[in-house]
Amino acid sequence: MNNDQTQEVWQVEANGKIFETNFVEMTAWIDEGALLRQDKVRKGNLRWIEAGKVPSLMAVFNAKDNGIAPTPVITTTKLSPTSLPGSQAANPDNYPPATAEFTSEPMCSMHADVPSAFVCETCANQFCKACPNSYGGTVKICPFCGAMCRALALFEQARSESETYQSALSEGFGFSDFAAAVAYPFKFKASLVLGALMFMFFSIGQSAVGFGGFIMVGASIFSFMLANTLTFGVLANTVENFSQGKVGLNFMPSFDDFSLWDDVVHPFFLSIGVYISSFGPLIAVALVALFLVMGTVTNDLNGIQSDAVRSVNPQLPYAANAAKQSEKVREILNQNLEGQKQRKADFEAQQNRVMTAVESGEELKEPAVKSPSQIDEAEIAEVQKMIENSRKAQLESVVGRTPETVAKDQQALYSKIQGYGLVFILLGGVCLLWGLFYFPAACAVAGYTRSFAATLNPSVGFDTIRRLGSFYIKILLMGLAILFISSLVGGFLSIVFAPFNMPGVGNIPAKAIGSVFTFYFSVVFSCVIGFAMYKASDRLNLFR
Repeated sequence: MNNDQTQEVWQVEANGKIFETNFVEMTAWIDEGALLRQDKVRKGNLRWIEAGKVPSLMAVFNAKDNGIAPTPVITTTKLSPTSLPGSQAANPDNYPPATAEFTSEPMCSMHADVPSAFVCETCANQFCKACPNSYGGTVKICPFCGAMCRALALFEQARSESETYQSALSEGFGFSDFAAAVAYPFKFKASLVLGALMFMFFSIGQSAVGFGGFIMVGASIFSFMLANTLTFGVLANTVENFSQGKVGLNFMPSFDDFSLWDDVVHPFFLSIGVYISSFGPLIAVALVALFLVMGTVTNDLNGIQSDAVRSVNPQLPYAANAAKQSEKVREILNQNLEGQKQRKADFEAQQNRVMTAVESGEELKEPAVKSPSQIDEAEIAEVQKMIENSRKAQLESVVGRTPETVAKDQQALYSKIQGYGLVFILLGGVCLLWGLFYFPAACAVAGYTRSFAATLNPSVGFDTIRRLGSFYIKILLMGLAILFISSLVGGFLSIVFAPFNMPGVGNIPAKAIGSVFTFYFSVVFSCVIGFAMYKASDRLNLFR
């Protein structure tokens, strides 16, 4: 008798009590009549079944019934619960186990000369095609314990997938996966060509805004939406498949059961969620800077009037300015006239006091008063400057601002903007770095959760980054490499097709060819994230 089998732990239920025994002792109980066919037994933690249905005990019961002395039963356990591929009872925490192996030629438990095709998930017995009870043509029931039977081919496939998965976990995520991601789109050439053509059509459609008009603007927005839908549909499909261990499936979503919400609207909102969570702070800083600049130049913009309709009108900005300056000139002239009279009287009084002091020989200590002529020169220069400014304002109110005034106003405007510039440049740089850093995490969350709320939630993204660990640094490096190569290709195409650049719509040939590369690089980026999620799925609890 096989030594392993004699050491297996069995339990017997008899007379309401449970006894722990082994296989040898059970054969002795059968011979003594203490263990009957209808008594319940089980091996290890498997389900209870009748003792007469255990294949290894059948020969002992048959010998007992025929009055023959039981002979040693030499059997071999075909698949123990701990080695059965796909047995959840054998290894519930890591289903299916990675180290399971089948015998080279498994045979049926009831027909020793017939190869087995099914295996029971509970009692681990194997059966040929004729032994299991069939329900509905596809459901197979174990004839011994009544549990579900599965095809051996499925367990073999599960074993192979499990071994591949364990090997991938041991290898870790590295730059070999980047090479695999670069080559992955070419495994599905038809999908790559179809997707590239669709993305090219949508990219060219965005140029319709250059023609103007409500319809063209709407067509451009719709093309932008479809382009994002396509790329993020590929991203979500690829990341979801890879994170569930389905490596090798097509990166393009299946359109067999096309749904407007699932295949168009939902991926578009996922893309919006990714952009908001990644580059939302940068967009907010840009909007604040724009509003401040617009507020700064509002007065300047309001002061610009058409030269053809500008005339002398106190209501116009320059005319009002000229009127104010003229009023100020008249006020200064009146003040000067009064001041001149007072200074002339003061000067004459001082001269009289000096003459009196000289005649009497007294010393005069009071300060000397400037002559009216000395004072008038400074005041005349000031008045002259005011008159020139008044004339200039009156002229600008009629023919518009002079180049000198425009340059002066622009310089003042630039000075104000530069006051904000350094602050917004620093904030914008920080927000841009944040967007580049967080973008892969947002894409990963959008892919494996398919949730708009989770994509917007930074805590989910940070948790994903934490679990990925060093893998995330590699994703960033690979993403920057893809971005750099894509920029080089786009710049090269712009230079080559520069003669085809047209006002309004741009360089259509460069945009068309560049969109093909853009789609390809987006698929590569999706595969990079997918491979990282697959090889970190144990940390993220994703693989099933």
